[in-house]
Amino acid sequence: MAKKRISNTDLIWIFRERLSAFSDCPGSIKMAIVPSDAGWTVVIAHRDRKAHPDCVKRIEQMQKQLRDVYLLAED
Repeated sequence: MAKKRISNTDLIWIFRERLSAFSDCPGSIKMAIVPSDAGWTVVIAHRDRKAHPDCVKRIEQMQKQLRDVYLLAED
């Protein structure tokens, strides 16, 4: 199956929308999506990684799922 190209902004919105369903993931968590060898990676602020470890695990799980579907579009 071909991956769908998506901007990092749209990908962030997908993460935010999915994370809003969980009480352990505040809307204020700082994250960015950057290109990487794996295609793209979610980068989370160190302070948020320490304060919300359960949310970080959820983000990492979502990242694995969404990497199979989306390819980061070039800006």
